[in-house]
This record gives sequence, structure tokens and C-alpha cells, in this order.
Amino acid sequence: MKALWKGTLTVALLSIPVKLYTAVRKRPLEFHLLHRSCNTPLKYERYCPSCRREIPWEEVVRGYEYEKNKFIPLEEEELEAVFPKINRTIEILSFVRFEEVDVLYLDHPYYLAPQEGAEEAYVVLQKAMARTGKAALVRFALREKEHLGLIRPYRHILVLHTLHYAQEIIPPDFIQLPGQLHLDPRVLTMAEELVELYSASPKPEEWVDRSAQALLELIQRKISGGEVEKAPVQEARRVINLMEALEKSLARKGRRKKEERMAA
Repeated sequence: MKALWKGTLTVALLSIPVKLYTAVRKRPLEFHLLHRSCNTPLKYERYCPSCRREIPWEEVVRGYEYEKNKFIPLEEEELEAVFPKINRTIEILSFVRFEEVDVLYLDHPYYLAPQEGAEEAYVVLQKAMARTGKAALVRFALREKEHLGLIRPYRHILVLHTLHYAQEIIPPDFIQLPGQLHLDPRVLTMAEELVELYSASPKPEEWVDRSAQALLELIQRKISGGEVEKAPVQEARRVINLMEALEKSLARKGRRKKEERMAA
């Protein structure tokens, strides 16, 4: 895989030449808009309703809407002047415990690899972070934008996650819950038992995008001329009280565990 970025990871006087690789490859199913009668893909034009003509790219400029229908144009030179200078350094600001960073802030993951000749320093830092249970809060520039990031040990390597800025996180203040709830201790105990019964180690290899799988099957059936089957409509579940729901859930999980033991 080709590295998308090369630079230096620095902390104090330690500098480690590193390479950055994307760790996630999203392959969404993309649809085109077609003319129903002839299946021709539709085209979109850059049309100016004021000048009543199509606009070529050399006449296009970015603009910011500061009031309703009021725009301020921004030239590329002006944007470049305020963007942070692109450098090739990942600066470690501090070391933190990974669990201290709320997962809500984690964004895109990248693999961080050593450049040739920097393997020893890279492994020393990776092992030191793994043994101390620490992650590194970093600042770096990528694709003409400054980012905050978090580097953490992952297996035998280091992974860098870009972080959302605080102002990008929407506070959950709009979710209102009743101030005083008098919970039945028996209900809470049964809920805890249910959590324990359904606890298991995560198995990422079993996480499958069922929506994409169903769409691919639909597309394959249409290509081969097969009929499109309608998904069965699930009946709405009867509303039962909380205690009854917990009791039935615990009983059902208990039966399953017993069947699994007998099968083993």
C-alpha cells in the first residue's frame, strides 16, 4: 500500500521518521440518477441563473454565506494565507491515558509506520507507550488542514486517530430525562443480570454490513433477471411492563445457555 504522508514524529528531542497509511477503506454502494425511460445517466451543469449561462471552472470561486442569500467570495490565495503552514511534523503535545479520551472525539484512524532506518526508535516508543498504558495527544497538518490526533499502541504498531474539535461535538443538553425516577431495586438488579448474561467478547470479524449485503443481492438478482423478493414485515411487539420484559428476557437467555451446554 502506498503511504499517503511522510514526516517526522517528535517528542522533546526524539525524532522518528514515519509514514502514514489509511486504516479504513469505505466502499459505499453508489447510485447514479437515471432517466427512467432510457436509463441514461443525468448530467448536472454549473448554471448561473443571473447570467443565464453555464459557468466554466475558471470562473468559479468559493464563497461563504454570512447572511441569508448574502455571500462573500474567497480567492484561493486568501484561503492559503490563513491555512496553517503545511509541515511534515507530528508534534506530541502530551501523553494521556487512552480511556481518558471520550470515544465521541475519535474520528478517522491511520496506521503509523516507521520509515527505513527508524525501526528501533519506533519500536522503543511503541513498547514504552504500551507498557505505561499511555496514548499521545498530537498536532499535525494533513491535506491543507491542521488536525489534533491521538496516537495509541495497537497490536505491535502505532495507530493515529484524528480527533474532532470540542466545538464540533453537539452537547446532549436537548435530551431531557425526568429529574427524579424512583427505581425498583429488583428491576435494577434484573437489568444488571441481563447485561451480564448478554456480555461477550467483541468479534469484529463477524460484524457485517447487512444493508450493503442485501443491496448487492438485489442488484445481482436484477442483473440475472430474477424476481425481487419483498422483505417480510415484522409485527409490532406487544408492549409489556418492564418487570415482565426483564423476566422473560432472562428466562430466554437462560434456556439458550442450557441448550448450548447440552450441545457441547
